[in-house]
Amino acid sequence: MNRSPAGSRWPRGHLGWAYSGLPEFEGRAASFLADGHVLGERQIFICDDPHAGRWPKDLLECGDLLVHSTAELYGESRVVDATAQGAVFQSILDEARALGYTGIRVVADNTSLTSTPERLEAWMCWEEEADMLIQRRPITGLCAFDRTRTAPATLKALMDVHPETLAA
Repeated sequence: MNRSPAGSRWPRGHLGWAYSGLPEFEGRAASFLADGHVLGERQIFICDDPHAGRWPKDLLECGDLLVHSTAELYGESRVVDATAQGAVFQSILDEARALGYTGIRVVADNTSLTSTPERLEAWMCWEEEADMLIQRRPITGLCAFDRTRTAPATLKALMDVHPETLAA
């Protein structure tokens, strides 16, 4: 288990979470990101249809919080290229560190990135790459999947590739 630093309520590292519906996702995402703010991390929220207006305007304006759509960060096809995705997150981390952040904290609803066999296969390759990236860098990532839109066997496979999973 990855220990939480002093003042943190969340574990560190590469985390998996199966949630049920958008309200649950957004509520827990807000708590997860707030924890990163306390630790001096740049926070990143990713989902299919993000609404920046739901987030604190001051955090958005100063750049402490970045809000992106899934398509923006993972591509319109939603078939993730693990090597290219690693470079994207390394770049985000490099920029954050250059601006004085201690690292990055990413919460992403990845459900649509696993919605077809081709997407799921590519996603599983990315999970392996992401795990190595997170182990070696100041990154905490919460990979979220909507259990109401994911087959049980797929959800189990997705949770199994995460070093730690969160209870519902």
